[in-house]
Amino acid sequence: MSDPHTRRERGLEVLSRLSGSEEGGQGLVGFLDSLGAVGHMAIQTGAGEVWSRTQISRRDRSLVVISMLTALGRELELHQHIPGGLHHGLARDEIDEIMVQVGVYAGLPFALAGAGIAAKVFAELDGTEQRAIPAAPAESKDDEKRREDGKEVLRTLLGMPTGTDMEFAATATVEQLGDMGELVLDYAFGDVWSRPQLSRRDRSLVVISVLTALSLPNELEIHLRGALHHGVTRDEIEEGMVTAVVYGGFPRAIDGIHLARKVFAAADSST
Repeated sequence: MSDPHTRRERGLEVLSRLSGSEEGGQGLVGFLDSLGAVGHMAIQTGAGEVWSRTQISRRDRSLVVISMLTALGRELELHQHIPGGLHHGLARDEIDEIMVQVGVYAGLPFALAGAGIAAKVFAELDGTEQRAIPAAPAESKDDEKRREDGKEVLRTLLGMPTGTDMEFAATATVEQLGDMGELVLDYAFGDVWSRPQLSRRDRSLVVISVLTALSLPNELEIHLRGALHHGVTRDEIEEGMVTAVVYGGFPRAIDGIHLARKVFAAADSST
């Protein structure tokens, strides 16, 4: 067991990185100390134990946390973690794109709220009333292009070889879900997942973070398999669940880790 003073020191280091300076970290520690036991836990457990773990990069942990906070509508905390994501190496266009991806899995109202906070943070950092560079626009695609891009995303999610004809899988999706299946292929996959501002690997991290935070096991199981196909490692997936302890609570995190290990076991048995 680590010494509580060591955990507090690690917590200060994490909070200093999140805020961008040691002075900022000390300010956060002072604020959290004023909140009593819950602030103490935030410093020593949230920052000193979870954020200081090395199984996933700080950049990726920020991506996970920003995704969860946006999906849960935690706007106050999101305002703190967007600058932290920048300090950890996320680019502004990547943070914008997290919001685009979250819109598919948590709903556009949550994504719009998150995008508004990101724009406010960027303007504050620039010392301007509005962000200097607007977010990347949506690509204008005809129906055929949306569907072809959607089928290509479906291929990588399912782990199928390059060049596989996905018409059968696309047809099955529409038959199973009806008009909603059309939206899955054309909007979720064709419009959003195929955008270049985030890698498929990062998008999978966003999605499993959102689905874990929202306790949506059926979709989470599908996207855990997809995350493995997109190059997210098992350690990184499990570390996302550890992070969910702090930002979503133990019940969601425990459900997530159980489901992840079920998916891992199934993948092992099929090889």
